[in-house]
Amino acid sequence: MESMRFIRVLLSLLLVFSCGSGFAHQTKLSSSLLKIDGSSVRGEVEVNVLDLEAALDTILFNRDTSLDLEAIEIRSDAIFNYVAINNRLYCDSVAQVPTKFGDFRFDGEHLIIGLDWLCGGTALPTRYSVSLFQEVDTQSRHVVSVSGDQSFVELLSADNQQVSLLTQKHSWWDLVLKFIISGFEHIAIGFDHIAFLIAVIVLGRTFWPLFKVITAFTIAHSITLTLAVLNVVTIPTTVIEPLIALSIVYVAVENFFVADIKRRYWLTFIFGLIHGFGFASVLRDFGLPQDGLIWALASFNVGVEIGQLVIVLVSVICWRLMTALPFFVS
Repeated sequence: MESMRFIRVLLSLLLVFSCGSGFAHQTKLSSSLLKIDGSSVRGEVEVNVLDLEAALDTILFNRDTSLDLEAIEIRSDAIFNYVAINNRLYCDSVAQVPTKFGDFRFDGEHLIIGLDWLCGGTALPTRYSVSLFQEVDTQSRHVVSVSGDQSFVELLSADNQQVSLLTQKHSWWDLVLKFIISGFEHIAIGFDHIAFLIAVIVLGRTFWPLFKVITAFTIAHSITLTLAVLNVVTIPTTVIEPLIALSIVYVAVENFFVADIKRRYWLTFIFGLIHGFGFASVLRDFGLPQDGLIWALASFNVGVEIGQLVIVLVSVICWRLMTALPFFVS
């Protein structure tokens, strides 16, 4: 059993030393809110400042991780130009040059830039194309929320960079599927949540304790995810992300002293409440369609749950295979 304890300790140490990724990170997500009124379009483009740092090869944060407002002001023209070049609105087949409206606004670590487009003559807006941050990471995605004569949401990527603004039907199924995929992808690329799940279940030996732990985590993060998205409870990401990292450290260190997970479900529930706020911040990055808010919220949560189950299944299988080796049996 000493070999079993060794691997538990080793895995716990790896999770502790890598939990720094639970702090502020590039989201690879941005969003646009477009309001169409005849031949004019007003847009609000929201980006993560960390993503801007990478794209502009500059520093926009202070050493204490707070936003450097002076640096952002100095680079304001460069920021606006970068966003304007990579968010293109077409009237017929002609790309329009946007003008800036209002001042930059901040929402936590996010920057909101206002743009106005006006089609000339009798031309009308026909399509919207986005290539934000693609030169930094081809996995970057952009959510477009359109309101006007019709309202819909479209998820853009390197393989699908534009959306038609002409009248078209958008089914609820399209919305549900997009947010299920988004939830699954987030848990798949979110190391902080993956690290926490692995740290929690590494002691699991039978189905029932694992089921209780995962159920507790699911119920807890669903509660706070819903409360945060509906703006019933809001907590800054600067508070939540260090707490998520702390949850990984705590559970990993506890693995040194706890023999199994039979009583861990209550602790997982508490930490699940914290992780729910982390999920909510990502869901806000995607942009929530107000006319389909509940569907989007539920679908994202389903995607997260599917991702969790896949991680748990793969982790348990790998763990069982490892512990069946002679080194562990002995």
